[in-house]
Amino acid sequence: SLGGQKITGIVTVNGARVMLENGGWGLVRASSNTPNLVVVCESPESEAELRAIFADIDAVIRTEPEVGDYDQTF
Repeated sequence: SLGGQKITGIVTVNGARVMLENGGWGLVRASSNTPNLVVVCESPESEAELRAIFADIDAVIRTEPEVGDYDQTF
């Protein structure tokens, strides 16, 4: 799950987009103009769910030693 929603699919074109059962999603991709990761999230339900999706993705990224510097916040 991600942000409290069941994961229904993953699309790996231009990053990794995780699709959620309520239509929300989270995307992790490389920046097109800086050597950074970009996280983009969307929730059709609420800002609280949007923040929860971001927090879950952020927690995974921060545990991966291969990621290196990562400074994105909500």
